[in-house]
Amino acid sequence: MIFVKGVSMRRARASSLSRLGAISLALGVLASAPAAAATSCAAFMDAFVKASPSLKAQFVRPVLVRRGPTDAGSEARDLVSDYSVDARLFCRGDRFLRFEAQTPGAAEPRLREGYYLIQEAATMAAFNWARERAQKTIHALTAEASDYLRASRERGDVFVAGKTERRAGREGDIAVFWTETERTFILIGAGD
Repeated sequence: MIFVKGVSMRRARASSLSRLGAISLALGVLASAPAAAATSCAAFMDAFVKASPSLKAQFVRPVLVRRGPTDAGSEARDLVSDYSVDARLFCRGDRFLRFEAQTPGAAEPRLREGYYLIQEAATMAAFNWARERAQKTIHALTAEASDYLRASRERGDVFVAGKTERRAGREGDIAVFWTETERTFILIGAGD
């Protein structure tokens, strides 16, 4: 038996193995935790309307005439509000897939305000987040996209754009994409 600073190697090895076993067990329990339940479209729409009553928002089914491939099995709903922001909700059955909102890059203040309110309400509805967390995340992503757009412009990129995204935990993903002419905000539900 070898002694190191008063501890036998056999005892040190056993202690390390028991720690490793405890860590493995903890990781196994965490890995086997159930995944977040997918948000339903009905729950998203209800939470969206409640999160921002000033929008006077409604989700309507658009009349679509399509040629070519479609988003197989998904159903789109347009957002109608007091602001002229182009926004759509995509569902498969009652499962939330994706929410997208676009606005022109050089929009007037009222349109920018509506775009921000829509981002905030959608983030709160999709991920069940508090308003403060949604606001903080949107501000951070907007600042990053603006910086990336500026850097892309300064580099002289062929396609001038600023894109950033965040994993929102088990709830899904958030992406912000800015070009010279358009601002796009995308939420992707869990499991997609």
